[in-house]
Amino acid sequence: MINSTIRQTSLPRLAVMVLVTFFLQAGVQAQEDAAKPKKWSVSWGWNRAAFSNSDIHFWGSNHDFTLKGVQAADRPGEVSLASFFDTYVNPMNMTLPQTNLRVGYQYSSDIALALNLDHMKYVMAQDQIAPISGTILGVTQSGTKVLADNWLTYEHTDGLNILSLEIEKQRPVDWFGGDRRAKLFALAGLGVVIPKSNVKMGLIDQARNDEFHLAGYSLHAGAGLEIDLYKELFLRATYKLGYVNLPDVLTSARGDKAAQSFMYNELMAVLGWRF
Repeated sequence: MINSTIRQTSLPRLAVMVLVTFFLQAGVQAQEDAAKPKKWSVSWGWNRAAFSNSDIHFWGSNHDFTLKGVQAADRPGEVSLASFFDTYVNPMNMTLPQTNLRVGYQYSSDIALALNLDHMKYVMAQDQIAPISGTILGVTQSGTKVLADNWLTYEHTDGLNILSLEIEKQRPVDWFGGDRRAKLFALAGLGVVIPKSNVKMGLIDQARNDEFHLAGYSLHAGAGLEIDLYKELFLRATYKLGYVNLPDVLTSARGDKAAQSFMYNELMAVLGWRF
């Protein structure tokens, strides 16, 4: 009886039946997928940062000295309408400013895990006066030193890269009315610091190191607000307070080193998408 039914059904009609069944099942699956919570998200944005003063110890084959209370700042790049489209949006240049990349996983309704790359820039302030101790080319150093650019430049401008894991606790808030979802969150994280440092010493003949290097670690905590803009498109504003310890900064191609530790404040805004 079954074979008879199949013989009586033309191939085009059978194909149509198969296709209709396929698309009906696909439609049901799509509705089920749409009803499921979005587990993953990716976000990209920019930051500003501030750093505490830091003691920096430099050492190598012909120098071993320490600078006390060195001041530094970030370097966000020019902020204007023209630079926004040329630098901040242009795919070829969008990694040049201070940027943030986050891949998140929604572990439960109020807990999220994330992998972050915070790309900040640390630039020692020029023409500041800092106490110095130690030796350079066999000469004892004491008192204070003007850190002019023809004597020393010290930067993590490519940059102060912190790769970290975070855990985030979330709480929904109804501040904006309607169907617009929003939530507050608090986070904590730890990670490694992989800077590409630019260091030049006027009194010492040394070639610049031009490599990314695992130089230390970082701990941080923070809080922020996430707002849904359209469907699964969202905006996050986050503040972080962190600690960086760098015991192994490469300062030259021949292997000279530096060490420092400091606190930082970071304020960032990112756009993200859930999927």
